[in-house]
Amino acid sequence: MLTKGEAAALLSLRNAHHGNAMWDDVQLDAWHSELNPTLTAGEAREALRRFYAADHEGRWCGPGDINAIARIMRRDAKPTEAQINRECENRRLTGVQAWAYRRQRMLGENPEKAAKNAIQGHVHRQVEPSKPKTSGRPHRNGAPATLADTGLNAILGGPR
Repeated sequence: MLTKGEAAALLSLRNAHHGNAMWDDVQLDAWHSELNPTLTAGEAREALRRFYAADHEGRWCGPGDINAIARIMRRDAKPTEAQINRECENRRLTGVQAWAYRRQRMLGENPEKAAKNAIQGHVHRQVEPSKPKTSGRPHRNGAPATLADTGLNAILGGPR
């Protein structure tokens, strides 16, 4: 997440492209609030650099431009399915390991760490079975509140 200080540095860098224009606290607050909160300072600087490297005759870079360019940068950094398949084959991962590896890679993890996690099984978590839901009301006439409370004989009609 960009701090307000990092947003101020980015705003100053943007203004350097336009004759070192001055900014005030109101402009900084607006600039900071409109930037994607998940951006890192490095991503934001690279997005700003790409904006001014392209031909934007006379246009000032805004937070929306930075957000859009950063979104494209993140999308392009993700591996393709074909690339992930090749990586799984090269590492000779089993089906479960390949699934875990693919998930980690799509979440942005680097190949080495994703492979290590997939092989060691850190990705899988044991999920506890859900508990039967009750109506919250007490038993009525001795009848159970849930099917789980009902005995097999009661369900099949056997002796009680």
